[in-house]
Amino acid sequence: MEVLEQGSPEGRDRRLRGGVVIAVCSLAALAILATAAVAGYRWWSQRETPSDVLQITALEVIGPASIKVDDGDAGWPGGLGTPDGARAAAAWVRLTVAGDATRSVRVNPVEPSQSVLVSAVMPSVVPDRQSARVDVTVAPANCSASGGTARELLITDELEIVPMTDAVVERLSEVLARICKPGGMPPQIATRSAIIDVFFRDRTLVMSTEVTSAADRLVLTPLDGTALRGLGAEDVAMPGPTSDVRLSWLVSPGEMSPNTLLTGRVQVYSIVEGTAYPWVVTLPVPRDVEVRASSTAIRNDGVDLAEVAPRPGG
Repeated sequence: MEVLEQGSPEGRDRRLRGGVVIAVCSLAALAILATAAVAGYRWWSQRETPSDVLQITALEVIGPASIKVDDGDAGWPGGLGTPDGARAAAAWVRLTVAGDATRSVRVNPVEPSQSVLVSAVMPSVVPDRQSARVDVTVAPANCSASGGTARELLITDELEIVPMTDAVVERLSEVLARICKPGGMPPQIATRSAIIDVFFRDRTLVMSTEVTSAADRLVLTPLDGTALRGLGAEDVAMPGPTSDVRLSWLVSPGEMSPNTLLTGRVQVYSIVEGTAYPWVVTLPVPRDVEVRASSTAIRNDGVDLAEVAPRPGG
């Protein structure tokens, strides 16, 4: 069968070009619709909706801050005994707190922990089913653990911890690590010798140490631990990279078991250009610690001196 072509070549070309234009326009329109649909879905999934659970949903850094390390109300581990005038690095942050579904809640800073210290800029109430902004200052309690996962910042009047989202926990860890960075490397403490000095009923663990640090000044405070109670603080100027320091703990034999290994913990403030950076250093007591009686009086307290010496594990 013979096929007859009708119309001129120019007409066919115009019709072909028109079809191509229509197809391109249709594809472009579909792409725009698809993009709009994706954007709409993201908005819908990420939109802020009223919360049913009290929680911290965001953390924004407002700027740098500082707190006095010799202020007992600040709750710094190690107590007082910190250098006059030294201030600790901190950050002023703004927390977004989603409200509870059933009640308004007043929130306050949590008590100091081993990783973070929190103080309020102003009292805050979170209305029910609404979000509130809560401004606080945060500071690391131990720069050795500043990259850890502190999970508590606020507490209610009813002593309920306000939970944080995973994103806030991660952000807080970054903030604490950034605060600690100018403090440099942690101080190193090497034990040279250790004795348990016995005077009547008192048994005092005394450790002679060598401290290495690039800081301008150090304040070392022995902390309480298992069978140990920290005694005093040592304020040490650092004219060079090392210094000899003597640290003391009161030993509590009644808290010891046959397998107890004495371990000293020391809060160290490194003062760098007038700013204090906190560290916690652990000092295991040597197994062969010497027990020395400072008193010649006859002992009759019913406690064997061997009970205060470290015992091998197992």
